[in-house]
Amino acid sequence: MQYIYLQSKEALDETGTVLLRGLNLDQLTFEYFTKYFCQDFFRVTSREKFRLESGDGFTTLTPTDNITILGHVEVDYVPGIKTPNIGFFFCETPPEVEGGETFLVEGVAMFNTLSKSLQERFKNEQVTYEFLWEPQRWEAQYGVNTKEELCKRLDRIENVRYELKNDWLHLFYTTSAIINFNDGTTAFSNAILGHLPELDHPSYHDKTVYRKETNRVYWENGEAFSIEVVNELIDAHDQHKQHYRWQKGDLLIFDNYRYLHGKEETIEWTERRLFSRFGYLDIDIE
Repeated sequence: MQYIYLQSKEALDETGTVLLRGLNLDQLTFEYFTKYFCQDFFRVTSREKFRLESGDGFTTLTPTDNITILGHVEVDYVPGIKTPNIGFFFCETPPEVEGGETFLVEGVAMFNTLSKSLQERFKNEQVTYEFLWEPQRWEAQYGVNTKEELCKRLDRIENVRYELKNDWLHLFYTTSAIINFNDGTTAFSNAILGHLPELDHPSYHDKTVYRKETNRVYWENGEAFSIEVVNELIDAHDQHKQHYRWQKGDLLIFDNYRYLHGKEETIEWTERRLFSRFGYLDIDIE
């Protein structure tokens, strides 16, 4: 397993992604292998219902609903939480019908495809995420038990506004939608497409796309993203999709800063069982 790790790490350092096929792993050996890369892992609290009780508590199943999920960086939108920089997906049960692929979108290529005017706007302006969390979510996300503890935690974080009403957290977080690597490249690296309140793109009229009614994202001055901007983002996103058709025993590893990840829906519901983990390692970003 150490030899596989060394080969994988080399490929990951070079390209930001690696696919290993035909591995004979179960959940626990999958977790063991990921610990060659990371000492610390992120608990994906948005998937609490998919979190596995066995193992170390950081592994979840990916969502089982038959929907399309647009490309996003995991946890980019959460204030005060360091974004994990590596993701792991392991396939235990691949879909038996057409569809269900996981895809990656390389953020540098996507950013470079955008018009110069939109690139400049992202360089000069931040975006604001808005969301509403029930108590169970913010308790798990921040590891707190009371509203007082939550407020102390949030009050230490820059670029955050919030209010609590009936124990629900209404939160606004302003942050950059891009990152700059030390090699001089800029990547579109965010969760914008997963937080849009609506979508009107011809390629998605016949698809069921993930939406959460209480999520919003807009320019930092409060201006909504226009249909033209959203469709330009989706066009660039779709142009650079790298699809992975799952086989049993596949392990996909990717740089969670450089690559957005998402999934396609299947033509009909079928079992699709993937283990998912996100962790922390050092990479060169500003």
